[in-house]
Amino acid sequence: MEPSKAVKLLHQCKISPPPGSAAPVTADIPLTFFDQLWLSFPYMHNVFFYHYSDPTTHFTQFLLPRIKHSLSCALIYFYPIAGNLSWPHDSYRPIIRYVNGDFIWLTVAECDADFSSLSGDHARDVNELHALAPHLPSSGLVLPVMEIQVTIFPNSGISIGFAHAHSLMDGRAMGHFMTTWAMISKIGDANQYLPTLSVPFLDRTVIKDPYGIEKRYLKELEGFLGSEKLVSGNRNLRGMDMKMQLGERRFRATFVLNPTDIRRLKDWILLLRNKDQPGHISTFVAICAFSWVCLLKAEASVATEHEESNNNMTSFVIPIDCRARREMDPIIPMTYFGNCVNPLLVPGEKSKLLRDDGIVVATELIGEAIHGLEKGVLRGLEDGISNYLSMESTRKIAAAGSPQFELYGVDFGWGRPKKVELVSVDPTGGAIFFKESRKLDGGVEIDVCLNKKKMDAFASVFGNKLKAAL
Repeated sequence: MEPSKAVKLLHQCKISPPPGSAAPVTADIPLTFFDQLWLSFPYMHNVFFYHYSDPTTHFTQFLLPRIKHSLSCALIYFYPIAGNLSWPHDSYRPIIRYVNGDFIWLTVAECDADFSSLSGDHARDVNELHALAPHLPSSGLVLPVMEIQVTIFPNSGISIGFAHAHSLMDGRAMGHFMTTWAMISKIGDANQYLPTLSVPFLDRTVIKDPYGIEKRYLKELEGFLGSEKLVSGNRNLRGMDMKMQLGERRFRATFVLNPTDIRRLKDWILLLRNKDQPGHISTFVAICAFSWVCLLKAEASVATEHEESNNNMTSFVIPIDCRARREMDPIIPMTYFGNCVNPLLVPGEKSKLLRDDGIVVATELIGEAIHGLEKGVLRGLEDGISNYLSMESTRKIAAAGSPQFELYGVDFGWGRPKKVELVSVDPTGGAIFFKESRKLDGGVEIDVCLNKKKMDAFASVFGNKLKAAL
């Protein structure tokens, strides 16, 4: 996608850990099977929006030095972020290699677009949002794992956008990094006391593989990437092609469930259920079930004869965080930096989910799948790569993010974010981004990206379903 003409490059620089810091001289960080699962995925793109009422000159003079210094200090603890991704032929598995002097590219840009509109909840064209995050090569022998772009909207706001390889970290780890970076910026000095929870746990040996998942993953990845010998000694890495169709204009919008909506939604599901069934429904299960059904109903309501499929199957993908789970041996600390998620695949039949009681069907399917993890939190993970490499076989809808990540707490010293976006879900048309409400304690924001016709239908179904729960 072509970057927006409204964005003008001002400055680029390399950010490394400070000289003489505690970051190692060199380190090879192996990708565990949790990381390998995402190796073929395109870069993830997040954008954080902040109010800022001063001109570009003020930002460049006062805020930019703080951003650079705090990022450099954060890399003392999160040094893998400054490394590069590769799969040497003499290595059994892909690695992130960090060498003293490695860096992150930091781009500074200026944008004359409407900040309030870009950071709003209403349906917005995705093109301008994509221009606020870096765009990195999708293939190569050695790939950066992250780049960052700070964009100033003169007298209006700032956005901090970044692109990162999903094989570097999952959503919780991303939130951990951003929170720590912001904390250093706010206190002004990394040498001051950082809470223990801000220091990442980097030891990959804590991830055990009792079921031989890695062996299967590496075989499937070699088939996808190709294993021919290259002059460099590295395999060529490439991601799946998830570009949006040419000519298809898509929009992003945010839908908010306040605490009262969520409580009534749960009560409505329980009312539709049989009385002899369990009476507790978690907030996450309820919002996943609600979103799954709303999206399917919206798509069905506007589907043309050409778009209709004879395939009645659909599935919803839920990220199950394996940190702190008793089933893991040893238990993985919450501060583990990397990927530690089982993307649980929940299959369902569209015809049942589109019924009047479809939300009950969705709730039970999701609840049963989560309950089945009591037999082992890694259950089904061995099929992870093959499931994703065959994404076109059924209508897959994936949940991304979590209200527990507290992304609206990422305060660099100039206030909480006005908005947080995960723009990399846009090409799929099948991912829903969940995060906590920035305004309402206990509320949830739900982001979707759809074409205009489907977006209007989703908004209608979403509103009507909430009214039905009253």
